[in-house]
Amino acid sequence: MNASPESLIVGSGLAGSILAYRLMERGERVLLIDDPCTPSASRVAAGLINPVTGQRLVLQKNIETLLASAHQLYHHLEVKFGRKLLHDREMLRVIRNDNETTAWQKRKSDPAYTPYLGDYRKHDDFVNAPNGLFSQHHTGFLDTNALLDLLHLHFRDQNMMVSAKVNHDDISIVPEGVRWQAIEAKRIIFCEGWRGSLNPWFKHLPFQSAKGEIMTLITECPLPEHIINSGNWIIPIDQQRFKLGASYDWNQLDENITDSACEELIAALNKMVVHPLTCSVLEHKAGIRPGSRDKQLFIGFHAKHPLVGIFNGLGSKGSLLTPWYSDMFARHITDGDALPDDANIARFDG
Repeated sequence: MNASPESLIVGSGLAGSILAYRLMERGERVLLIDDPCTPSASRVAAGLINPVTGQRLVLQKNIETLLASAHQLYHHLEVKFGRKLLHDREMLRVIRNDNETTAWQKRKSDPAYTPYLGDYRKHDDFVNAPNGLFSQHHTGFLDTNALLDLLHLHFRDQNMMVSAKVNHDDISIVPEGVRWQAIEAKRIIFCEGWRGSLNPWFKHLPFQSAKGEIMTLITECPLPEHIINSGNWIIPIDQQRFKLGASYDWNQLDENITDSACEELIAALNKMVVHPLTCSVLEHKAGIRPGSRDKQLFIGFHAKHPLVGIFNGLGSKGSLLTPWYSDMFARHITDGDALPDDANIARFDG
């Protein structure tokens, strides 16, 4: 990059990388700063896309728009990079108790849920479901690691990405914008995941992060093509390899894998299937989901320092939410379009 960047983006996970790409596509000069020594939750995440979640089977707000944006962006990147990234997989959702039966019956009669909820079945040859199960549509997963590798190579080829650790004390507000080390830019945007709660400009935001552990396993038993969701989930990668997840821990916020989570996930796996699977562990990872207390994103610029921005709070739905919200933020930056009210951090300024 010869000219000074207009936007410095700190954090090269899914949020930072896709926001950088959105801004580039709109003609913005961007410098993405990657700290290779800081673990990224995006590198751990399974990339699950699921419009209807939780025991109450809640339909994601604005789901049609979110899905359309996700499919448009990921398919565009698949063509650009010549690599399959978004994998559509139907989901089988296990009904675990009477409350979920009630929720299923209520949602199935709601027209808004019709495109997303399929048929009920009493049993399945692979899945252990004594209370029955049903299918979910418009589900799948994003290969987040492949996407990040491709985007980062693209950025580096254009001299739009550097590897460095950013200390907040090294950032200063100057008449021309912001300065970090010897670099000046119009603005700086932090996409730091759960570490945003430690950022001096944004530590007032109500983060609610949770540690999660995910395993990748291989089995000799042929796997079904669909995703299985019984609180925990199985995501088949191919006929023998699958991802198993995910644990939740709101207290121990670190990226260390644990024996207890491994045992918890294996126990959940054995409970999910009719016949026990003989598996070998290929990978076991831990990451911290960057959530918020009101379950909405953190997007916008600091009320007193309008050159300092944030794009964060995507929780466990980053693969679904990032495409549309990054587009809205990029349009706000380049064209002055309004930010979505539900995500605008101005909601905490009052």
